[in-house]
Amino acid sequence: MVLQVETPTAGTIRFHGKDTNQFSGSDRKEYRASVQAVFQDPWSSLNPRMRVGSIIMEPLLTNQPMGKHEAQEQLETLLRDVGLRQAQGDYYPHEFSGGQRQRIAIARALSLRPKLIVLDEPVSALDVSIRAQIMNLLRDLQNQYGVSYLLIAHNLATVRYMSHQVGVMYLGRMVEEAPVRELFTNPSHPYTKALIAASLPSHRTLNVKRSSYLEKFHRR
Repeated sequence: MVLQVETPTAGTIRFHGKDTNQFSGSDRKEYRASVQAVFQDPWSSLNPRMRVGSIIMEPLLTNQPMGKHEAQEQLETLLRDVGLRQAQGDYYPHEFSGGQRQRIAIARALSLRPKLIVLDEPVSALDVSIRAQIMNLLRDLQNQYGVSYLLIAHNLATVRYMSHQVGVMYLGRMVEEAPVRELFTNPSHPYTKALIAASLPSHRTLNVKRSSYLEKFHRR
């Protein structure tokens, strides 16, 4: 709904104080440029028939027509900012690893200088060794570009590392919302407590206790 792929059946989504369902044509165009996304699967989210440079620049050229020289400068900047080489703009997606593909997706999302990027499980499909690199990159880019993230994730370690404010959903409803430090040190909702109890323990002997706690909650 934030990406306007689905229309809300109740409630409102507000952007700069305006209801997104009431947007005019110009408001909607501005909103779509201001809100971008990085999807979970770096293999299916990139067009295999397009070169990487075209993939990254397509949103920018569609919304802000510019000369070839200016476009090339923008592309080189985006590639450098996400840790890729200039020459790699001429490659196709299949020539990259999963982590590199996610870097391409991040560069594409940043091309319009958005105010918000929806991160849909951005590291869950990556090797464990690559996840920390991408999360650190996202944090660095947030500071560099001044962009906000809406992170969707089930891995609590990812949530804790990436987030400032956390909302916990259960059965489609928000059941708790708090600053990240407060939520992890003093959770108030039983489901939040169950999630934290079921997360990876500091010692393997705690596995049984934590798993049984989550099962007990779901039986309620």
